[in-house]
Amino acid sequence: MVKISNPFRKINISTKLFLNYLFLFVIVVFILIFSFTGGMDYIEKQNIGTIDSVDMVSLYENIYDYGIDRACKKERIKDNSYVELLDENLKVIEAYNSVHPKGYIYEQKEFNKIIIPNYYYYQYSEDINEKSNSFNVYYSKETGNILLASVPNQEIKFIQKVFKVTFTIFVLVLLIVIIIYAKWTSISLVKPIKSLVKGVNEISKGNYDTRINIKSKNELGILKDAINNMSKKIEEEIFLREKAEKNRKRLILDISHDLKTPLTNIMGYSETIYYNLELDESIKNRYLNIIMSNSKKANNLISDLFELSKIDSDDNKIEFKKQDICEFVRILLIDYVFEIEENNMYYEFDIPDYEVMCNISDKYLQRAIGNLIVNSIKYSGKESTIKIKIKKTDSNAIINIEDNGIGIKSDSIKDIFEPFVRIDSSRNSKTGGTGLGLAITRAIIKKHGGDIYLDSHVDKGSRFIIIIPMSKI
Repeated sequence: MVKISNPFRKINISTKLFLNYLFLFVIVVFILIFSFTGGMDYIEKQNIGTIDSVDMVSLYENIYDYGIDRACKKERIKDNSYVELLDENLKVIEAYNSVHPKGYIYEQKEFNKIIIPNYYYYQYSEDINEKSNSFNVYYSKETGNILLASVPNQEIKFIQKVFKVTFTIFVLVLLIVIIIYAKWTSISLVKPIKSLVKGVNEISKGNYDTRINIKSKNELGILKDAINNMSKKIEEEIFLREKAEKNRKRLILDISHDLKTPLTNIMGYSETIYYNLELDESIKNRYLNIIMSNSKKANNLISDLFELSKIDSDDNKIEFKKQDICEFVRILLIDYVFEIEENNMYYEFDIPDYEVMCNISDKYLQRAIGNLIVNSIKYSGKESTIKIKIKKTDSNAIINIEDNGIGIKSDSIKDIFEPFVRIDSSRNSKTGGTGLGLAITRAIIKKHGGDIYLDSHVDKGSRFIIIIPMSKI
């Protein structure tokens, strides 16, 4: 089967728009011509019954038979015409709608001026029935009377002439306006389309930071927003993918580094004990303590890694239970009060008496809040104060955990919740931390549908802000 291509499909949008407007112009002109023809015909029809179509001989005879008023009505003389019957002395003896009263006598010069070029009628021996541009004239040889009737055709012809000129000017102006408007609208439509095509081409080349800027609130504006949103999402996905890959590599490096040190110590001291059978018992016990300590560090690191992976896993289903988070925190703090006092620290708890109901997991939220309290105890130092406060907004419960310890440097705040981020490289070695506590805390809070922030000032302490959504039911 042979396919016949449509040549109009190859015409660009600008040309199509122009052809559409040109077609519209043709239709408008056709309608105007139809209206013009109808209007002219109507004007012509309005002239029916004027002096042009009156039989002057019949009118003359009817005047003598019925009188001038009845004769004019019978011959359908219009109100905008008038008829006068003059005698041979140019005296008005009968008048219909005339401006001259009966008895009015025309001067010869005045009369000649009115009926030119027909004023020679009285020189002929036979009856004369003539038409001028303004009057119909009938002369009766028998009576010597003259029948004079006005012809209002000049007004009609003037109207027709004005109508023709007006129509011509209107068509020309309409053509110019439509051409200018068609050109302007086609450019205004094609220009944003070209911007869209240019932007899409840039995006297809991998430049996902490209944004299309066109000022349009119609469908093209909606398309622009959709393309920009798509480009933004692709850019974000690539950024997240690159960040995830970077974090994966860093995580592997950090795990290798954190496992290498304790494993090296374990292997070194184990070989020393194994090959040196004559070691003093006290030295051997000291080496065994070092081996046990490094084994615990490695085990803690692996346990925390497993815990973090488990929490982040989509397959891990956490069971939430609706309960009062104020009472939950009160019970949790009982386990830490003794430890706080043992480290010569002070505490201030501000927990409201009313219920703040949230959907929480006891096991995981205990771990998240416990990590923050333990960090404050480890790093704040003696004579410092831990403050824990709970408040609620319209839809969230907010838990503030604050201390007045050494604080955290501002350049470390943005990465503080990332795995293996070390504020002080000596901290974890001294306290036995794995560098995963805050990462685990954030992962748990995220699983609760909330978020966690850090407001910290060096030498003024740190404040962690936990936001947990309140239960809607």
